[in-house]
Amino acid sequence: MKKLITLSTATLAVMSRSAAYGGASDILTGTTSTDDLSRDIYIETLEAFMRTNIGLGLVYKQTIQNGNAGQFIIGGKSSSADVTEYPDTNLQVDVTAGTQDERTITLARPQYVARRVAQFEEKIAHYDIRSMYTTQMGEALAHQVDQNIFLQIEAAAVGTGVAGNPDGVTVTNAAISTGTTVQNKGDALAEAIFEAAAALRINDDNGEAYAVVSPTNYSYLVQSNQAVNADFTNGNGGFDTGVVRQVGGVTVLQSNNLPAWVETTNQLEGLVFTRQAVGVLELIGMQTNQETQIDFLDATLMTAYYAYGMGILRPESAVKIMSA
Repeated sequence: MKKLITLSTATLAVMSRSAAYGGASDILTGTTSTDDLSRDIYIETLEAFMRTNIGLGLVYKQTIQNGNAGQFIIGGKSSSADVTEYPDTNLQVDVTAGTQDERTITLARPQYVARRVAQFEEKIAHYDIRSMYTTQMGEALAHQVDQNIFLQIEAAAVGTGVAGNPDGVTVTNAAISTGTTVQNKGDALAEAIFEAAAALRINDDNGEAYAVVSPTNYSYLVQSNQAVNADFTNGNGGFDTGVVRQVGGVTVLQSNNLPAWVETTNQLEGLVFTRQAVGVLELIGMQTNQETQIDFLDATLMTAYYAYGMGILRPESAVKIMSA
């Protein structure tokens, strides 16, 4: 995926704002307050906590140069029933039919974010408007990509396998939400991740597995009795750092982009999967452009966009963890 480029910064020509110029609708006024942002030299602190994409690196991606769909070949599950003893050197070998199928993923319409920067207001501002806007555009698209990928993984977990492969799996542990302490909840989530990892192996998927949970559930894992306990792990994170790297051989990640996340029972608590669960078809990776618009008094229009398609590949490679 191409990285979002950093656009040029205009020279800031005015170091103070004229008292004769004002208005609540211009870009120099706070969105949820009436503060004059041209006086706020610490505006960069508002971007300290960035939403970043994690999903694209965890699933299978195929890039095409043109067209509107891509073919993903799925091989069937191997079986010892295909193995035959050779009884006599004068006989031909028995041939068994292999199993395979395909998933076709079609492209969605391009997704984009656009910002316009007026030359006049850019020169008045005391902060780097373009850099802030390009960061916001990249974050918004990364947020959208993750949401779509995790929706597909959840759908895979309840999907039907092709070419004789198993279906998706659901693991349920009510104590993740009903546990009386954070340790109880963390222990229950760890148990569910172990069970999910076992389900993947039972389905003959021995690829690298990932668990994606909400930040709340991630904090439960860190505070569980075993996940970062030195008696049970070796350099797996710590209570002090708030980090847990793996549970049952599954790499644990946290995201705010899981589908249907609400603090109630009977909810999705996490997803466990390998990269074979979902496919991403890429026609246009992340692109950014800027152009001068003379009909807006030489304002700059900035756009960021991509064109992807997403779909289920192997349901047997996805597990959803529920609390009830």
